[in-house]
Amino acid sequence: MGLLDNLNPLNAVGGIIGLGAGIYGAYKSGQERKRMERYLNQQDAENKAWYNKEAYSDYTQRADTQNLIRNLRQNLDRQNKIANDTAVVTGATQEQVAAQKERSNNVIADVYSNIGAQGQQYKDMITNRYLAMKNNLANQRMGMMEGAANSYENLMSNGLGAVGDAFKNLGDYKTA
Repeated sequence: MGLLDNLNPLNAVGGIIGLGAGIYGAYKSGQERKRMERYLNQQDAENKAWYNKEAYSDYTQRADTQNLIRNLRQNLDRQNKIANDTAVVTGATQEQVAAQKERSNNVIADVYSNIGAQGQQYKDMITNRYLAMKNNLANQRMGMMEGAANSYENLMSNGLGAVGDAFKNLGDYKTA
């Protein structure tokens, strides 16, 4: 009489169901990991595209900056016209008119300098946001890899446990 002849059929069915469930679970888990990886890759690509668009754009061409420059020029043109009209009426010298124009030019230079500083701050903010998102995506990937490693360790442990139990049961069966 062979060793397999006296095995309990319920144990065999339970083992087959457990094996099938394990294979199905591993398959579905792999599908979900691939789906998560595709999503993270998409997020990473969108983050890079956003960074490249924002970081390498000309800050002075933004609508808010253009509006500021346009308003500044309009105000300075108005002030210069008033200064010229006043000079004609009051008889101001050319030096006084030139001084007013120099003050206007200094204001323009200061505004452009401030725009440059704001542009650099904006680009620094863009870089920091990009790096934060990149780190977040990396942490999510590390979590996925850790989860996969833990799953494989559990699978190995359960498989070795099942083999050990099977040999133990065979040993117990032989002695009975």
